[in-house]
Amino acid sequence: MLSETEARATAPDEWPPSAAWEGWRPFVIDSRHDESAIITSFILRPQDGSAVPPHRPGQHLTLQVAVPGQPSVTRNYTISAIPNGETLRISVKREPSGRVSNWLHDHAKLGTVLHVMAPSGAFVLPDDATRPLVLLSGGVGVTPMVSMLEAISRSSAAAPVLFVHCTHDGQTHAFGAHVRALAAGRADITISTFYSHPQVQDAVGDGFDHTGRLDMAWLLAHSPVAEADYFICGPLPFMRTFMGGLAKAGVPTGRIHTEFFGDVEDLTDEDLAPSDQANVAGQGPQRTAASYGGAGATIGRPDVANGLLDSASDAVVASDRNGRIVFWNPGAERIFGFSTEEAVGQSLDIIIPEPFRARHWDGYHQTVASGESRYGAGDLLAVPGLCKDGRKISIEFTIVLLKGTSGRVEGMASSIRDVSRRFDEMKALRKQIAEMQQFQG
Repeated sequence: MLSETEARATAPDEWPPSAAWEGWRPFVIDSRHDESAIITSFILRPQDGSAVPPHRPGQHLTLQVAVPGQPSVTRNYTISAIPNGETLRISVKREPSGRVSNWLHDHAKLGTVLHVMAPSGAFVLPDDATRPLVLLSGGVGVTPMVSMLEAISRSSAAAPVLFVHCTHDGQTHAFGAHVRALAAGRADITISTFYSHPQVQDAVGDGFDHTGRLDMAWLLAHSPVAEADYFICGPLPFMRTFMGGLAKAGVPTGRIHTEFFGDVEDLTDEDLAPSDQANVAGQGPQRTAASYGGAGATIGRPDVANGLLDSASDAVVASDRNGRIVFWNPGAERIFGFSTEEAVGQSLDIIIPEPFRARHWDGYHQTVASGESRYGAGDLLAVPGLCKDGRKISIEFTIVLLKGTSGRVEGMASSIRDVSRRFDEMKALRKQIAEMQQFQG
């Protein structure tokens, strides 16, 4: 679905792109312009003037921003335009309490330097997009959809595309004219825009199509539910409504693709994961394990290591600095369902639910670049995991950094345990306690 130049972006199992840079790279703000009353686009150009490797439409950037008088902070922002080899565009919504978004809107100017990680993320169009596509966005969730639509508009693919965007009114509507221009003359692209609270100057048919909120009834009536791939990005209530509604309508999880701009614990069903702690942990001071060397002892360090690595009880997974899986033991195959042949060489995305991937890669890239993590030895982290058959499970795990002789992080290894049964038992117990308290009250 991309032109010859744009198709140079790498395949999913190569994310992050091998042709991209490692660590933080300085970019300068080349230009900026308002997309709406609350969203501003920033065009970023490499400070050294060199070329920008291609990304896949829908991917995001991790930025490090030095706000004066405060420690540097990192944020993820979607790349809102297709690759051009020279610049990257991000489009930022001003959030009332957003430290970085407000600083960018109020203080970032031409020449301001931002440090940027290479594009990453799996919220991208399928390589073989033969099924109909539904691009469904709310608010600033339109940003990945714009880059996807730009790519689609330059292709000759005949699969129908429904682009649905929801916003408050004409003042908050970003990219409206641009989106309609992309669809102009394309019978295979349909645009539908909803204003929940149109102003006096907003007229149906002039920039938007429907008054009120989009609901599942409209979506089911106007999209090919039985065959379409749905891409969804927007605020929390929006995501919950349409993720859940499509699932209840029988759309397989493999055809529901999501990106969430917010805290993942708000998006995740509370019945799914015990917590939302980060996906990357560090390691504490290294120590040599003690061993028993008495008479007749035949068990050495390699025996212990091989026994643990070959066990089918817990998963042991190792990945390189780009997040590609390099080791996958029998326990990982049992828990996640992928064979060694299927898993090795793939991105860690195959075991991470989509709403968690942006946060995962943010932490992963930061740790690889800095060689440090905010987590120490013994930290037990808990997040949802994704199985081959699409099931989501609750997992607990620890991670250690794998460093070379120079001290550079070369990868990470993790020990993972499926705790879904225990979590279900705890959930049932909490429910019983709540019912007892309600009865006693």
